[in-house]
Formats: sequence, structure tokens, C-alpha cells
Amino acid sequence: MGKWICQALLKNFQTSFMISTENLIRNNLYEFYDLIARVGGLTAEKHHHWSVSENIPGFWPRVIYRIDSGILSQPAAVLFSEKVKSGQYPELLIAGDENIRQIDPFLREQGFYPFSAWRGMALGSLKDHIPTGLPETIDIVKAESSTDIDQWLKIVSAELIAPSLMNKTLPESLIAQPGVDAYLLKYKGTGVSTILVFESADTTGLYLIATDKSAQRQGFASLLVQHILSDNARKLKKPVILHATRQGETLYSKLGFLTFNQFFLYRNLKPNP
Repeated sequence: MGKWICQALLKNFQTSFMISTENLIRNNLYEFYDLIARVGGLTAEKHHHWSVSENIPGFWPRVIYRIDSGILSQPAAVLFSEKVKSGQYPELLIAGDENIRQIDPFLREQGFYPFSAWRGMALGSLKDHIPTGLPETIDIVKAESSTDIDQWLKIVSAELIAPSLMNKTLPESLIAQPGVDAYLLKYKGTGVSTILVFESADTTGLYLIATDKSAQRQGFASLLVQHILSDNARKLKKPVILHATRQGETLYSKLGFLTFNQFFLYRNLKPNP
């Protein structure tokens, strides 16, 4: 009986830990999009069951996010449908996996179809091989000077935002906020890899991880993430989360990240009136 009780308690703890971590990952992502809307001066809508951030023409997409199953209830479903049909709502939508089975049929009725997915990951434990120093040819700096921001922006735009070009105003506004830092890894004096660190009250979120095409597959992004993890272990001691593609999931797993949930990206394939 005692063994059975211990196993039940362990299972309950593991389930509670899983749900708690999934929520941390979701909340950091949603707060990041809230921050983008706020500092970018975007028109944003927050309904009871979803949020919408309007676009910065040319370099930041409009997006629907923070969706819960209440979107299926009346009159929420009617309101959402009307907004989509009128063209007021954007073509890009992010849905978490906690309610995807319930809302997927509804989203498809509105013309939204899945085209990609992110893995929500959180750091399980720091690996022993995290370096304590950097090679002489590599330097990691906060992108604060105009030159460093330009290099950071060039990489992010080419690898993550293309074919659009992110306007310099957005990253400058972001890094001016408390808890937001942009880092640039330089190889022989030239910026080759980027990351944006967003500190919420409960978590450290890693975003906009990219490497210049000419420097890919050389371990620069991995080294940059490890540097941030080392700093977090020494100073911040918050859970570290990120959102990875299927390919990136393998890389981050090697650094000690565990996969907890998924975010599905939908695109509206029905033309607006």
C-alpha cells in the first residue's frame, strides 16, 4: 500500500509539474507578443478568449494568439467569425496544444489551416559541458550601439523576417524596456549570431535566435545560447524557456532543454472580401 501511495504521489507531482511548466512557456510567449504590441505602438485587441496584435507594415506580421476553448462559445464564436469574414483579423494565428482538438475544426471553418508548429521547451538542467569561457575569435556583446544593432537586425531580418526587413525602431524600443536584452555573437569582429532575451516575472524567454547564412552549422547559435544559460544560472535563476522548430528541438535537447508542449501556426487561406 505504501509503495502504491508513493507512486501515486509521484505521478501527481509529475503531472502538476508538467502543467505548471506548460503554462510558464505559454505565458512568456503571450507576454512577449503583448510587449511587441505595446512598444511598437500597435493596435491590439484583447477579448476574453483570444488576443490580436495588428501589424507593423513590412516587418512585423499581424497575429492572433492567446486562444482558449471559450472561443467556441456564443457569442464569442459569432464575433470571431464576423471579424475574420470582414477582413479585420489577420492571416496568421497561433494556437496552443492544450485545446487544439476542440478549436481546430472551428478554425478550419474560418479558413485557418495549420502549416507549421513550434515545440515549447524549458531547461531541465544545465549540462556539464556548458563553457566557462569563449575562444579568442569569439565575443558576445549586448547589441546596444548603433553598429551592433544594425548587424543584429541584418541577421534577424535575413534569417527570420525575410523577405521583409525589420525596422530598426522596433528592436531599439524593445531593448529600452526593462528585462529585454539583444545579444550579438561576433566571430573575428563580425556579428554572425543573434538572440533576444525577455524576462517576465517568472521566466526567461529566448527569442529571435538566428545565425547568418554564411556562418551556419558551425555551432555559433549553440554557443550563444549556452552563454545565456550560464548567465542565467549565475544571476537570474529563473526557468528558461524557448520555442523551437522540429530541427531546432534536437539542438536544444543537447543543451538540456525538455519539450513540454506545442504551438500550432495557422494561416488563413480564404481571401478577404
